[in-house]
Amino acid sequence: MERQTVILKAGRVLAVMLGMILSPFAAAFAQGPSSGHGPAGSPPASDATIFGHNLIANGGAETGAGTDGLTTPAAIPGWTVSGGPRVITYASGYDLLASGIVPNNHLTNYFAGGLNTAASSLTQAIDLSSGAASIDTGTVTYDVSGYLGGRGDNTAVLTVTFLGGSANQLGVVTLGPVTATDKELDSALYFRRQIGPVPIGARTANVVVQFNPASGGANDGYADVLELALNIPGAPGTLMETNLISNAGAEAATAGTAIRTAADVPNWVRTANFSTDSYDDPDGDLAGSNLTSPKAGSNYFWGGTGSELSSAYQDIDISAAASLIDAGRVSYTLVGWLGGWASQGDNTVVTADFKKWDQTKLSTATIGPVTAADRNNVSGLLQRLTTGQIPAGTRVVRIRMTMSRTDGTANDGLADNLSLLLSSPDVPALPSINSGGVITASDFGGFPTIAPATFVEIYGTNLAGTTGGWTAADFLAGHTAPTSLNGVSVTVGGKPAFISYTSPGQVNAQVPDVATGPQPVVLTNSVGSSQSYTATVNATQPGLLAPPLFLIGGKQYVVAYFANGSLVLPPGTLPGLVTRQAHPGETIVMYGLGFGPVTPVTPAGEIATGLTQLNGTLRVQIGGATADVNYAGMAPTYVGLYQFNVVVPDIASNDFAPLVFTLNDVPISQQLYVAVAQ
Repeated sequence: MERQTVILKAGRVLAVMLGMILSPFAAAFAQGPSSGHGPAGSPPASDATIFGHNLIANGGAETGAGTDGLTTPAAIPGWTVSGGPRVITYASGYDLLASGIVPNNHLTNYFAGGLNTAASSLTQAIDLSSGAASIDTGTVTYDVSGYLGGRGDNTAVLTVTFLGGSANQLGVVTLGPVTATDKELDSALYFRRQIGPVPIGARTANVVVQFNPASGGANDGYADVLELALNIPGAPGTLMETNLISNAGAEAATAGTAIRTAADVPNWVRTANFSTDSYDDPDGDLAGSNLTSPKAGSNYFWGGTGSELSSAYQDIDISAAASLIDAGRVSYTLVGWLGGWASQGDNTVVTADFKKWDQTKLSTATIGPVTAADRNNVSGLLQRLTTGQIPAGTRVVRIRMTMSRTDGTANDGLADNLSLLLSSPDVPALPSINSGGVITASDFGGFPTIAPATFVEIYGTNLAGTTGGWTAADFLAGHTAPTSLNGVSVTVGGKPAFISYTSPGQVNAQVPDVATGPQPVVLTNSVGSSQSYTATVNATQPGLLAPPLFLIGGKQYVVAYFANGSLVLPPGTLPGLVTRQAHPGETIVMYGLGFGPVTPVTPAGEIATGLTQLNGTLRVQIGGATADVNYAGMAPTYVGLYQFNVVVPDIASNDFAPLVFTLNDVPISQQLYVAVAQ
């Protein structure tokens, strides 16, 4: 009976506190029409197997075992081999190292040429005939990419040849070679990419990786993460009012340093020394600078060490808006934060080349440079912007950063937060989910991986036209949360999520009961559907309620209550609220998300009724001592919220007693504290 009393009393106070500290999650736990149509431009069912994903089998050398580089495999799954190419593990240390200049998303293995000095190759043929109807409209595009390189002058070349029904050659795409002068290290892999239209009549894509020896006793040309995707353009709205530049803020991979070139700059085809650095690097150009973007993130682009001219580019397919572009109805805004170091003249220029598919340049937009005088000889970045109309005939935009060195030995041209936005008066913008824009509820840890039945925050643009949260009237039969709110719906893994809050830039939802692994997240509103965002779903992703309001004295306190509703914090910590330390033997109540199934089962989207028991094994320590847990289950009358009644162990007084929750022998990753006094 005491357990029930603690639950209900704390629950009443929680409803008030949620409104104070969790907005817009205030209504997400206690108590519009859906657009209902799929993404515009979706291919017919018969085409679906070849569009929108990598068509190269075993493009990352992960099917089958790798070797130490001294053995030739009998076969490489998915490929026809010639000349004895190898599959080598990064861990072997044969040449490429996982810590070197290699793909950010590499796994265990990479491809290499043969053990002798002869040329070798990998070949596979991809049947495109199921997409013939779409291909023959002339609107399907290809996206070919791969990481290529080798030891010294040894190289690799990726070729994709499009063939017609009679095996007649219709078009050829060639990536590489990446030569010794193209690399910062003797042995490295650099990203290369090309996009364009798939030739009408194409029925086969013949893929060849050619390894070319140049020096040494073996053919040490290398390749990894090889991809060929065919895409059907979506509706023009998919391009409007959303940043079309991928990895626009250098956040997609671990940054380099002031003395070490970044291992990878995903989505950018770069010269040898082009790199990134962290704002936290004490030796970096922007360490301690106040002259940066207000949304700077963790990293920025820079020219790198020892290079007078350094550059990177990426191509953007805008053919989805072809008819509007050709009618003169699409404008652009190009924005970037550009700068340099101290009084040196090193600088960055960003250009946007508007091209036809045949690479004919129609016009160019430029921002920068930002001079030392512009910066008052202070290290930093200033925003630069230009606008204009996209010329008729444009199908691809090449964005290029060019860093120029004028002083010293390092190229201290700098850039961050680049953006290319398109707009048209004829097309409302479709919703767009930001890169990295799906996280678990930020007041419960804000993790990038999610779990069934946890709450997530979705960040992006044009997500909703109305700002507001669910109310009791939105619940079906009074107990099932809505799957559409203010005209917004979300699917995760193809299943409808439960929408608790909408706004133009943020939507909150409870994840449905879905399988683990990579799962697509799609948001739909009255205009249409977003591009699919891939989220990683874990079986659990536990987090405890610990909002920024409870970051006190540099320590993050958990939100914990006494049975009377007062808060477990040092006295006087939060003005207007009753707070005190917990005493050993007292029961305190905490709340969480993402802790997994309970018994009896409470499905996602349902208001919890009665008491439940967490299925996973939960252990709690406070101040290093094990705490008894009197209740671990769903919080009654709430959706998706877990409640934990924990008895404070007999420990010494400590306003910063560490709190450790372990679920199935894995500690949650939050570093949290509880105030305890004898």
